[in-house]
Amino acid sequence: MRQILDPSGELVAPLPDLDNTQLVEMFRLLLTTRLVDEKLLNLQRQGRIPAYYQVSGQEAHVGAALALLDSDWLFTAYRELGMWLARGMSPVAALALWMGVPDDEDLWDVHRYRVTRLNATIGTHLPHAVGFGYAQRLQGHDTVCMVVFGDGATSESDFHAAMNFAGVWKTPTVFLCQNNQVAQSTTIDKQTAAETLAVKADAYGFSGVLVDGMDPLAVFESAREAIERARDGGGPTFIEMFTYRFTPHSTYDGTPVYRTSDEEVVWRERDPITRMRSLLVNKGLWEVDQEDDMRAEVSAELEVLIEQIENRSAAPRDFSPKRLFARTPFLLAEQLKTEQSDLGEPVSVLEPDETWAATTATTEPSPSGETRQLDMTEALNLTLHAAFERNPSLVTLGEDVGLEGGVFRITEGMHERFGDDRVIDTPLCETGIMGTAVGMAMAGLRPVAEIEFAGFVYPAFDQLIGHAARIRWRYRNQLSAPVVIRMPVGTNLANLEFHTDSPEAFFTHAPGLVVVYPSSPYDAKGLLESALCSDDPVVFLEPISLYRGFKQEVPVEPYRIGFGRAAVARQGTDVTVVSWGPPVRRALEAAEALAAEGVSVEVIDLRTLYPWDRETVLASVKRTGRLVVAHEAQMTSGFGAEVLAAVSEHGLYSLEAPPVRIAHADVFWGPAQLERYSIITAERITAGIRRALAG
Repeated sequence: MRQILDPSGELVAPLPDLDNTQLVEMFRLLLTTRLVDEKLLNLQRQGRIPAYYQVSGQEAHVGAALALLDSDWLFTAYRELGMWLARGMSPVAALALWMGVPDDEDLWDVHRYRVTRLNATIGTHLPHAVGFGYAQRLQGHDTVCMVVFGDGATSESDFHAAMNFAGVWKTPTVFLCQNNQVAQSTTIDKQTAAETLAVKADAYGFSGVLVDGMDPLAVFESAREAIERARDGGGPTFIEMFTYRFTPHSTYDGTPVYRTSDEEVVWRERDPITRMRSLLVNKGLWEVDQEDDMRAEVSAELEVLIEQIENRSAAPRDFSPKRLFARTPFLLAEQLKTEQSDLGEPVSVLEPDETWAATTATTEPSPSGETRQLDMTEALNLTLHAAFERNPSLVTLGEDVGLEGGVFRITEGMHERFGDDRVIDTPLCETGIMGTAVGMAMAGLRPVAEIEFAGFVYPAFDQLIGHAARIRWRYRNQLSAPVVIRMPVGTNLANLEFHTDSPEAFFTHAPGLVVVYPSSPYDAKGLLESALCSDDPVVFLEPISLYRGFKQEVPVEPYRIGFGRAAVARQGTDVTVVSWGPPVRRALEAAEALAAEGVSVEVIDLRTLYPWDRETVLASVKRTGRLVVAHEAQMTSGFGAEVLAAVSEHGLYSLEAPPVRIAHADVFWGPAQLERYSIITAERITAGIRRALAG
């Protein structure tokens, strides 16, 4: 274990290249961290903070932060108070965080401090640091990303994904693990059978360093060496900061039952503040009575800051709706207006450039010029090639997207044209693909992440829903995550399980995501063009059954189809069928067959499921009086339920008969011989239309 100061404050290795002023400043940061930590605990005990996670004992992490350059980035979890202060942040930012104040950049300016905000899900921020570093290097910067986490995070899949991707890509990443030997109440021997956590780095192809985490100078020197190595192109380093938490996990917990009083006495003797104080006193750089003045000074400053925060105006109801998307979708704006009206609150006024309504979306394109007969795979490939030519910030990553061109050849030819820095064959890990894509987007790239099949996305749910969808909201518009997540969905190929899922409803339920589901080559091209230019994350679902075989005349030149605008695929007067993806084609077949019987069917293709074009559906139902919704996903809580609910709420009196849903039963798509029971056929839609007409 690397050590420079022993517990008594005596040097046991050469002093780092720090002058006296820097040594004193390091100690002042250690002491300030302890004082602020104590103050925050007192505030929680007074009921002025909901909960707090103490830092006491781990203050030596300030040494790692001091080793960073101002241009470097620090990705933190929640127990890094000293590192925040070392980056120049005022204690007011930490106070606001723990007091639950939803501040804007006036308190926590992420671009000024280059410190990410709290990450509540353990270890999920690690892939972000890797992706961010990859992006910085691609953009020609020498930025180093340090990501900080606890010993418990090393058991998470995100830890493996981040370490593996960093090793393969040789990113400028420093992994700093604050091993305080217990994750909440789970001791380290229950986390791993490895002798140390540092040895785990060997398996990922880079160095692991074990350092005395109660020794600020050893932490500083180890971090500085790792940072210099990363900046010089030497790749990542894992630093295990072996430390101790003097306190319970959080203020939610009682007296720790997982350690003894004798153990605590031993570790108290290794206190990082005691060590540094002894060193400075011996060098004549510090007088012990200075701490009384410092304590009074910090306490007075904190009282002023606390008063400022408590006197701030409460965040308004529209705080979150205005910070979730680049522009507030009309559905969300309407929900906000309804809440405010119901409660007698003033209704928020959203300017035209702040809102996103189907009626003001990009008008339907009328592109001219050359057209080609294309299927959906060809239309998507053409769109990606053209966009990558125009925009160097676009990258694509996923399993087999490079050399093979993707399992369905959507990215065919891109690796040869744009190189492996922009067309990236990744390790087979959806968590890593999605997590690093989020980090790339935070750094200014526009990643296109491919998940080979929609049913494979579940391991990446936290990264997609917990991060990609939340980044803009979490960072108050200071950062965003314009990621396009491409997913082949459904099938007619007799595929095996997980190769056939239709999980679109999961994504429409997650705030912050745009969800797109085209049914034709023409729409796929125009919608993908919009997705690649979107400032919001887009889940782009590509129906496998429509990849090939069905062709259309598609313009070669780029054009956009605005999100939130449905298409009237066929006009009719007797019944409205609303669908998306493959069932749209089957609904058109059913409509054609029923026309021979004198039944006039209107077919609405939603194309975008969030935000969705409610007004076009309501207008159609008002004309026809009957509604059928058809989708390949399971019936219960499928998106069709949302369509029916909206029609019931806003157009109930237009209905002349109960609405009908045609959907997959609440079972998994079956392989091979069972698949025919899952596909929504023209016959099933025809039967549903007959039920609606008979109602």
